[in-house]
Amino acid sequence: MLKILKAESASPIEVRSSSSCGSIDEGEGGQLISYQDKGKMSKTGFTPLQSVRKFYFLEYFYVLLKSIERFSSREEAFELFKMLKQEHKLGESKYKKLTAEPVQLTKVQLDRYRYTYKQVIDESREYELLREENDALYLTEQGKRLIYLYEKESLQNFHEVLFGLMEKRYNAFDNLLKFLYNSNKFRSGLLVLPSYSPRQLKIDKADIKTHGDFLQYLSQLCKQLQADILKYTNKEHDLSKPLENLKQKLFDGGLILRQSNAPFNPKYYNRATKKTRDFWISYFLRNIFCYEGSAPSFEIWTFRAKQIGIVNATDFYPGFSGRIVYPTAVINKVNGNRDFKRLFTYPDGRLLLLHAPLDNENTFVDFLVKDYFLLKNQANSYFVNLLSLRELVCYNMKISETTFESLLNSIYRKNLSGDLKVRLSLEVDRLPEDTKSMYLKRTPVMVDGKYRNIIAIDLRK
Repeated sequence: MLKILKAESASPIEVRSSSSCGSIDEGEGGQLISYQDKGKMSKTGFTPLQSVRKFYFLEYFYVLLKSIERFSSREEAFELFKMLKQEHKLGESKYKKLTAEPVQLTKVQLDRYRYTYKQVIDESREYELLREENDALYLTEQGKRLIYLYEKESLQNFHEVLFGLMEKRYNAFDNLLKFLYNSNKFRSGLLVLPSYSPRQLKIDKADIKTHGDFLQYLSQLCKQLQADILKYTNKEHDLSKPLENLKQKLFDGGLILRQSNAPFNPKYYNRATKKTRDFWISYFLRNIFCYEGSAPSFEIWTFRAKQIGIVNATDFYPGFSGRIVYPTAVINKVNGNRDFKRLFTYPDGRLLLLHAPLDNENTFVDFLVKDYFLLKNQANSYFVNLLSLRELVCYNMKISETTFESLLNSIYRKNLSGDLKVRLSLEVDRLPEDTKSMYLKRTPVMVDGKYRNIIAIDLRK
């Protein structure tokens, strides 16, 4: 039986992962920390991720294959690709679109569509999902199988089969998990990329009137980042030198001046803060966590791993400003725990195992209740944000968002029949489509066939 954790705040350092799920080696208790490797590693314990085609959503493979299923002509397939891309709300970033594209695309938009179309074709060719004859495109049996999985089985099955094809070709997820587990042994693979705007450090934009004010923000930010490094990695790190490097970049770019009393032009605020944020994220990746690859390849592979369920990455963890990334899978020689699902077997016999404790509903309920009351007490509200609750439970149990949704649906059915030790109330507040947002930045939770975004829990007497 897994122990229920006590927590005083919603910070990933406080809501600790110890005893969060079974260790494969021990069967019960312990952390999700197992990683066994016999491959050649760099001095940092990480083989850099190879560059990959620049698109995030794995659904792009389905959109392309469906287009080719209908049309073998590249141009005709492209026309359907455009329509399906919009139908599935796929953008060029890692966020799905909430607003429809205009019927008549601009030249810039059309060029982006063609670029993505070519990228997906190139990568599909590597996985032998299509074949080419006289400039025409045709599906292979593997390509047809992926369409079947997407349409007749589930998105998760589609992702897992595609994952196997990608891993055979690139071995990227093996390397990604290796990097995470070796980069922060203090927190079992937790990678933190803190980011603080002036407002988040209690500095109003209107208060930055001189270049000296912006420099003061940089100094305050530096102290906060040093505190975060100690808190999340248990290591001290002096950031004075990189701070001077950042200042020099801002001076060279004309975004801030050395004359501290000179008035600060508000039109440079967004550019200066973005350059500051990008600088520190890159610094943390390379210098704190010793990442040796390119930041874009890390971003794409991480987001793909999240879709498959073997890594979680979020910019919305309660109580933390920035992004956290952590593994929800392990690599080991054996699978001695039924809470883990085998996704892939490597040539040397190692197994990639997804933590999916679908039979462990009691533990899920315990974490759900504990983290609900944590958020409830902080917000002083009966209903709390279900997406924020998902963030806490996924981190504490080291499970994917898909596993969270499956478990929540399972206990919700018991809730309706009165067979659950607590009472759940799941409601809909405002969905992203009801706002002015252009992009879907957080995946909604579907329960009992409906999207829900607020939850309340009562203990049964």
